[in-house]
Amino acid sequence: MCLGTTGVVTSLRDDDGVPMALVDTGTGQAVPACLLTCPEALAGDTVLIHSGYVLQVFDTKENSA
Repeated sequence: MCLGTTGVVTSLRDDDGVPMALVDTGTGQAVPACLLTCPEALAGDTVLIHSGYVLQVFDTKENSA
């Protein structure tokens, strides 16, 4: 069972060759997350994170019709 959470990528950085992001999950504190599994994530994207990894980038325009 996956107990992931969603959040918005606030910034990107490189930690010795490992792409990382800070993700605002709405708790008032940014959570670090690895981008190896989802390197296409950019600042401002809404993402699913689990166990410190970004697993999916959500297309927020997909259901806005």
